[in-house]
Amino acid sequence: MKKLTFSTQIKAAKEQVWETLWSDDTYPAWTSVFAEGSCAKSDWQEGSKILFHDGKGSGMSSRIARLVPNALMSFEHLAVVKNGVENFEIAKKEGWHGSMESYTLQEKGDATTLVVELDADNSFEEYFKEKFPKALDKVREIAENQMITPFLWFDHQAEEAVNLYTAIFPDSGVGKVVHNGEAVLTVGFSLGGQSFVAMNGGPHFKLNPSISIYVVCETEAEVDLAWQALSVGGQVMMSLDKYPWSDKYGWLNDRYGVSWQISLGKISDVGQKFTPVLMFVGAQQGRAEEAMNFYASLFKNSGILGVLRYGAGGQDPEGTIQHAQFKLAGQVFMAMDSAMAHAFQFNEAFSFVINCETQEKIDHYWSMLTADGGEESRCGWLKDKFGVSWQVVPPVLMELIGSPDAAKSQRAMQAMMQMKKLDIAVLKAAFEQG
Repeated sequence: MKKLTFSTQIKAAKEQVWETLWSDDTYPAWTSVFAEGSCAKSDWQEGSKILFHDGKGSGMSSRIARLVPNALMSFEHLAVVKNGVENFEIAKKEGWHGSMESYTLQEKGDATTLVVELDADNSFEEYFKEKFPKALDKVREIAENQMITPFLWFDHQAEEAVNLYTAIFPDSGVGKVVHNGEAVLTVGFSLGGQSFVAMNGGPHFKLNPSISIYVVCETEAEVDLAWQALSVGGQVMMSLDKYPWSDKYGWLNDRYGVSWQISLGKISDVGQKFTPVLMFVGAQQGRAEEAMNFYASLFKNSGILGVLRYGAGGQDPEGTIQHAQFKLAGQVFMAMDSAMAHAFQFNEAFSFVINCETQEKIDHYWSMLTADGGEESRCGWLKDKFGVSWQVVPPVLMELIGSPDAAKSQRAMQAMMQMKKLDIAVLKAAFEQG
């Protein structure tokens, strides 16, 4: 047996990489490189048995030899499995009974190094050398992908807006552009390393301050640059000035309707540079705390980070949320209640995409978010019981409708247009039809 080593560096916390490797939702996605439909069954305890199979009852059985959460997973392989039946003798005869396979994670700064070591005989050496780098690329892709992506709806200015935003903020850039025929449908972009999507959706929905983007700038020069660039043709909601929470802060709506809160501060105090802020107004006023707790119950690696409440004697009811921070799937969000009279509310113009690798995950989030007064819409869109819009979407969707094969992409698009909750199998079948 020969020991093979593969490694990759992933821009994600080790907890996120660990979840990507071993979660029932994502394990089948990265191991599909080896076999479509692959899965692993175990109670994931050290010393326990684990069954690796191809979804059809064939594979191998192993033992979890060592497990250190978020740091090390080591397997000892024991038997061949055919039609659900273990055969130890074949494994011994072929010489890989007792062979080892281990995964180690080491976090440094904002990245995690994943190292895989495994024993392989000569007959499998070239196979593993071909497949494992591709599998680790898939792990990196999934782990680095934000589970929840802010999605902005524009009339026809998506490209123009994205070019402005990426020019203002450092460590930003334009990503994947998806076309519908000749027209640009969506533009993926990053700001400060965080992912966003802009869409040319038409005049149906208008952006408003019910959801804004809070930006932490660590120098006054950066505050001034962002304020000056975003305020041209926009509307000031709170002037750029000194406030109790920041020596320099302002709130404005830019020329496209996107609402920004620009604040001088330290990124380390929030944990990220750009943070969506949900403002609960009108019929939703006073429900910010309920919403935060509900959202945090849906996603792993979530929770309430801090809450500031209104006191007595003000125009807002005592005890409601003046400002709060909460975490969903490792990402920070903010929330506030406002009892002032506002001529806006949550709508589809600012939604959140939940990137789901499996149909099971789509079904789960769709069910939870449409419950208790939520509303189904079309094409994977929904509104939850608070009126916030979400899209429950498999990442493969953009690959299908963005395909350079116009006939295939249009078939996928037409299939999507007929759906409420998205069905991955039906989308893929429509794409491949013909």
